[in-house]
Amino acid sequence: MDSWHNQFMPYEFILKTARETGFLKRLRKLNPVYLIFVLVFGVSSHSKPTFEEIFRRYIDFDENPKLFKSMRIQSFRNRFNQNLVNFLAYLLNHYIDVMVFESPARLKESVQDFKDILLQDSSIIRLSRKLFDFFPAARSRDNAAGLKIHAVYSVISHSVKTIEITGERNHDSTILRIGPEVKNMLLINDLGYYSLKVFQKIDEFGGFFVSRVKSNAKATVSGILSCPSFINLNFLTITSTWMDLNEFLETVPKTGIYDLVCSFETVKKSKKANQNAIAKEFRVICFWNQEKLVWHIYVTNLRRDNFSSTDIYELYKFRWVIELLFKELKGDYDLGKLLLGNAPLAYVHIYSMLIRLIVSRNLYTWILSSVESKERERYGPMVWSKVFAEKSSEFLSILNQALFGDGDVSLRWKKLEKSLRHLAKSRHKVPRLSQKFTRF
Repeated sequence: MDSWHNQFMPYEFILKTARETGFLKRLRKLNPVYLIFVLVFGVSSHSKPTFEEIFRRYIDFDENPKLFKSMRIQSFRNRFNQNLVNFLAYLLNHYIDVMVFESPARLKESVQDFKDILLQDSSIIRLSRKLFDFFPAARSRDNAAGLKIHAVYSVISHSVKTIEITGERNHDSTILRIGPEVKNMLLINDLGYYSLKVFQKIDEFGGFFVSRVKSNAKATVSGILSCPSFINLNFLTITSTWMDLNEFLETVPKTGIYDLVCSFETVKKSKKANQNAIAKEFRVICFWNQEKLVWHIYVTNLRRDNFSSTDIYELYKFRWVIELLFKELKGDYDLGKLLLGNAPLAYVHIYSMLIRLIVSRNLYTWILSSVESKERERYGPMVWSKVFAEKSSEFLSILNQALFGDGDVSLRWKKLEKSLRHLAKSRHKVPRLSQKFTRF
């Protein structure tokens, strides 16, 4: 495991990055490498971590013999500025690129022809009310402040592929940037990213998508591919073609699955002369949920020849992976619990926890790579995140000894690795979708 640390978080690379991003000008009392280790591994076990605790952990970690006097907390706080934010943002993008490049996973079975499956979602991080003027909340009346994390999760790399942080009032759909890189990729979106313009671009660039349909979408039934077996398909096609989708669903029996072709339209807004009206046909899958008594409606450009209506339903359910990712960040890594009244401090906290997530996932991949294939399904990512959080102080202690101590830390690394293997074994098998779509 000491080789994992030297490969993924080498001292010289972090130091060089600190210089290149402007955070480090002269190496004096504050060492940026030690600071990164503390921010990543020194996460508090408290319900609400404090800046003072981060400072104390850094002082305990930095045993630099050249220093006769420790930093004062105010000097430490002054270094949490925009230069540190830029430093952390660069490291985050670097570690994401490493995860994507080194991924050993491959898609298989019905989705093996896709280059990747990308899951998109966002989550709001609540900030101190002192930042209301900078980052006002979207719908709050009590001067709350917040930032929004927009993440794209890669199924192949088992990690986030891109991350963008914006104000809470930025709509999700404005963040999507679709280009030639989506060719042969499958994008699975939540309602927040619903956009007919985006769907059209994905289709034009040779990509694929699955998304829920907004209730106010202008969609007309132009064809019926399949319906419940007790319904006469020919008669339904004659009587229902060119009917509004919502009207169609009010007319047909509320049961089973309807596989349709629908024509979607957007109306050109007069004030936006450069925005063209869109008219496009896409496949629409309608599932009746008997328990909740509601329709689940999905739009896709995947062909029925390759993906049945049930396949579409199962694909969309795979979105729970990125939802669990945000749950992991907020639950195990304290993201959003450090309510700081300073904008750079807030960004430092968010970027630190995102880097921590990537480091954790990389170590998780490292552990899995050394486990026999038949044993890998016993290691669950959600169990792993809790283990990583519990053992973070041991990581910090071993790194401290490796940097300042004279003794050999290899035995401590092996003992920690053995403990991680033991604790990360989940009693529950990996969900069926993960087994179907990926392998190491």
